[in-house]
Amino acid sequence: MTMVLSDAGLDFITSFEGKLKPIGDGKYVAYKCPAGVWTIYAGCTEGVHAGMIITEEEGAEMMRHELAKHEKAVRDLVTVDLTQSQYDALVSFSYNVGTGALSKSTLLKKLNAGDYAGAAARFADWNKGGGKVLPGLVRRRAAEAEMFMKGDAAGMPQKVDQPKIEADKPLGKSGTVWGAVGTMVSGLVLLLEKTMTVVVDTIAALTTIEPLKMALLQAGANTQAIGFGALVFCGFLVIGRRARVKQEGGAP
Repeated sequence: MTMVLSDAGLDFITSFEGKLKPIGDGKYVAYKCPAGVWTIYAGCTEGVHAGMIITEEEGAEMMRHELAKHEKAVRDLVTVDLTQSQYDALVSFSYNVGTGALSKSTLLKKLNAGDYAGAAARFADWNKGGGKVLPGLVRRRAAEAEMFMKGDAAGMPQKVDQPKIEADKPLGKSGTVWGAVGTMVSGLVLLLEKTMTVVVDTIAALTTIEPLKMALLQAGANTQAIGFGALVFCGFLVIGRRARVKQEGGAP
């Protein structure tokens, strides 16, 4: 079935072109667009000249005639499948920049190569009129690209990278496992330091040699500090690991 411009596509084009230079009584006068091309009604350019005046009906007829040419160009130039929204966006693009520009564009090359996302990104290249970037063209290209990418995107598979789940790692590399092992080790260190502290304190209490007594008390304090430090470090390791896994959506 031959694709044709949808009503939504026609409304889209008309909204950006606008029915410009009305002079009353349903009539429109020709004007020069920002690119210096004589234009009339809603972007019609074929046979338009200075001082030209047309009615609403004549303008609509001219627009349908010109759109038909651009619709045919899209159908002839594009060799991959299109959704309705993609077709409408391309007709709007061709109507605005011309069939010659469409035929030579990187946008078309990427599209025919099956790179739909790459083609959508190339709409933005055509944002100048008279050698200057025009805000109106920037907005139109962005809207065309959005229309091109929306709807049933058949032929545009979008691969989504799955988040890495830490639980998939070998058990020995899991931060949670290491945290648990570290906690057990620190517990043993604390138990050992308590035992050593009792022994050291007992010897220190029995000795009458003051330098030896001070050295023993200092050793007991150092042992206690090491054990407490190990416990605190492993606790932070476990808490930090669980927080990171929760943020990534994985299993702890």
